[in-house]
Amino acid sequence: MITFGLPDDPALLAAIGKVAIRHGQHDYVLRMTIKTLLDLTVRDALDATHRQGSGELRELIKRLVKQRLGEGEALVRLRAIMTRSARATQRRNELLHGLWASTLDGEHVIRHDDQTFQPIPTVIELEDLATKFEDVWKELNEARLDGFLKKALEAARARRPTPPEAQPARPPETLGASPQPRSLPPTSNLPR
Repeated sequence: MITFGLPDDPALLAAIGKVAIRHGQHDYVLRMTIKTLLDLTVRDALDATHRQGSGELRELIKRLVKQRLGEGEALVRLRAIMTRSARATQRRNELLHGLWASTLDGEHVIRHDDQTFQPIPTVIELEDLATKFEDVWKELNEARLDGFLKKALEAARARRPTPPEAQPARPPETLGASPQPRSLPPTSNLPR
């Protein structure tokens, strides 16, 4: 017979908590990647992605990178990071959404979607999963702040023509006439 159960090993419970915390940090960096791609404020990025899960965030990132940068190295490298993200999230979901239970003899087990009970993960397995999340968010954060994603976005912005409304207005010129120099305001009126 199987009953609901909760492991009593403090190290195991701490490792489960570490997975949960690292996953939250991972999702935050996914949201900040959307901020970077759309040039949003932190608040707007967080509000716009409120209640979106990791899978939705990953898909949005891939779509945005493809729109902004097209096919190429940056998209391929980003897809690789998103694949590692998906694998870690899949494993986390199996563990945290599985049914944790105990047998009559006190053995702790977990039931996954396949409806079979398996031994619970070890502290080492959980620590490894927490590290995978950390590795993914660090790699993604590096890419957006200083790495390949930042460089690719800067290059794309430099190639983009300036919209007419953003270009400074030019006074009308007559053929053959030299443009008149503009006078500058007195220096005392300049903002400091």
